[in-house]
Amino acid sequence: MGRVVPLENQKGNLNSEVIKRKELEQEAVFVGNEQLEVPPDWLVDTIAKNEWKRLVKEFNKKSMISNLDYNNLGAYCNAFARYTNIVKKLGTKVLAGREMNPLVMLELKYSDEMKRYGSLLGLTMEARLKAGSGLVTTTEQKIDNEFGDV
Repeated sequence: MGRVVPLENQKGNLNSEVIKRKELEQEAVFVGNEQLEVPPDWLVDTIAKNEWKRLVKEFNKKSMISNLDYNNLGAYCNAFARYTNIVKKLGTKVLAGREMNPLVMLELKYSDEMKRYGSLLGLTMEARLKAGSGLVTTTEQKIDNEFGDV
């Protein structure tokens, strides 16, 4: 699958049928997000809570995050906070003699966690629209199976 671009950023002549389908794809992944207004108390520190607030604010501009993402968002924010704290501790001192600083391994671990949870959350537009595209295709297939060529 090629790179997915949000409807408002697409160029070219799109007919009304294509526009309607793309709108459905974008709307298909939203189920509500009122539980995300307040960060959970189990976030590890202020960095994690601020990241939670920042992401929720951004998602609310064109929301594709929902209450179903609550735990993954929290895990992402905790990984982000831990990653940030480790990077601050490391500074520019990656090597201790000939051996790698053990904090580097933790830095890589939390970087990987952020990527994993970021992917689950759809932190890229491509991931969010890919999910929407799949849901709309499934819905269209169900309608076609039920009603055929009516």
